Amino acid sequence: MTDKTARLEKKLSQAIEARKALEEARKQQVDTLSEFAAKLTLGCKGQDVSLDNLLAKYRSALAKGMDFEHLAPLIENTSAQLKQLDSTNSANQRDLVTHIQSAGKQLQKLRGVPENTRRKLRHLLDHELGDIDAIPEFVPLLDKLLQFYLQVFDAKYEIDSEAQQNDPELATELLGLTNELVFEDDVADEVTAIKHSISTDSSIDSLLGNAIAVIRIFAKSIARERQSAQGFLVSLNQTLEELHKSIVDTTSHSKSINKELNALNERIEAKIKRLTENTQKASSISELKGLVDDELAQISKDLVERENIERRDKEALLESFDTINSRINVLENKVNTYKKRLNEQRFKSLLDGLTKLPNRSAFDDRYSQEFHLFEIQGNDVTLVVVDVDHFKSINDKYGHSAGDKTLQVIARALKKSIRKSDFIARYGGEEFVILMPGMPIEAAYAPLEKIRATVKSIPFRFKDKEVRITISLGATQLKEGDSKLTAFDRADEALYEAKNSGRDKLCLRE
Repeated sequence: MTDKTARLEKKLSQAIEARKALEEARKQQVDTLSEFAAKLTLGCKGQDVSLDNLLAKYRSALAKGMDFEHLAPLIENTSAQLKQLDSTNSANQRDLVTHIQSAGKQLQKLRGVPENTRRKLRHLLDHELGDIDAIPEFVPLLDKLLQFYLQVFDAKYEIDSEAQQNDPELATELLGLTNELVFEDDVADEVTAIKHSISTDSSIDSLLGNAIAVIRIFAKSIARERQSAQGFLVSLNQTLEELHKSIVDTTSHSKSINKELNALNERIEAKIKRLTENTQKASSISELKGLVDDELAQISKDLVERENIERRDKEALLESFDTINSRINVLENKVNTYKKRLNEQRFKSLLDGLTKLPNRSAFDDRYSQEFHLFEIQGNDVTLVVVDVDHFKSINDKYGHSAGDKTLQVIARALKKSIRKSDFIARYGGEEFVILMPGMPIEAAYAPLEKIRATVKSIPFRFKDKEVRITISLGATQLKEGDSKLTAFDRADEALYEAKNSGRDKLCLRE
């Protein structure tokens, strides 16, 4: 009889171990979901400062393994903040409607507004504005409003197209700004046409029209990005709410099952204990047999009940995770697509639109990295500033398109002439900068001279006339006690020395 009791205790122990294994599996799955939820919140980063702070707290709580009961307020606050962000967007939309109405009414008050323009403007304010439901839909409306302003401007001041005032400096500034802006590939042809128009016609009327065209393209781009971000936020909010509900339901269900199993375990243990005590007290075999048969039947019934409970619990848990995993897989694809788009935009934001070299922002980032490594390791770093000689005269004589082409050709030549470990960027205008890590100043002379000679040998032709283009270079090496500014100023001083001594030269400054 003692052997039967031992077998029962062993079976109970195995059941308890099986339960522990199931709970461990559940914990691992919940941990996986928590980790994914933490990563998912990173997709919202940068949309709103308050939301960023809440999501950071949420990620920190997950990383510390906080109980879901304590996580619930954070999740509720985050969901509330997401809804608040949606409310803010709605408020911004209402403000935009108010501003457009105000601008339109001010325009209506002006004298000299053509009757046809006035009629169209009235229709825009009274009808079209009320039909708008989303921020992106404001773009064509703003486009119309800009056109109305342009029409009123033309009518009010009666600009003579044959005797318009030209402003070459304004044209240069607008062209430079257009070159620095980053546009999507689908408007590349339109932007190219705008640049060509700016380069060939510097009249005030033409520049105004081109400026409006650039603003229109940029507004469409912003609206498209905002719409994409809002759609992503909605998906993220829905998924977070579903995850929250599923995890809370799973946790509640698990607690209920644990409570039921604990009560059942206690009942089984009590019966085993009672069986042991009665076995010792039994005075005859028949009495002992009756006690054992009755208790064993009850214990067996309890064990079957336990197995049924655990089976139902496991099935419910697996069904819950299947549903969550299905939703997560769909959203994970959206997250990856959104991240890819953000990375592409970040790459484009660090790229000069004209030369396709890294821009000044990209240089500032890389310069900070190299300077930090220099301060820690003391390795050799040569900094070079490059300037195209007499570049303004190229623009004046042959036009801005010729100047743009010159910068593009020189940029390609510079990029091909440096090492893979070197970094080159367009610093602004006709200036370029080069970082040469692991290169002492004395060793940099020969390759920089080669770069200067390479650019000089490029065959430039403008209006069937051959023109020799040269560059001046100033270089220095980072040294102890430098700041980023003092080192750059020293390289800049070397450049001015090269230009003041006749140009087409390389000057080094230690």
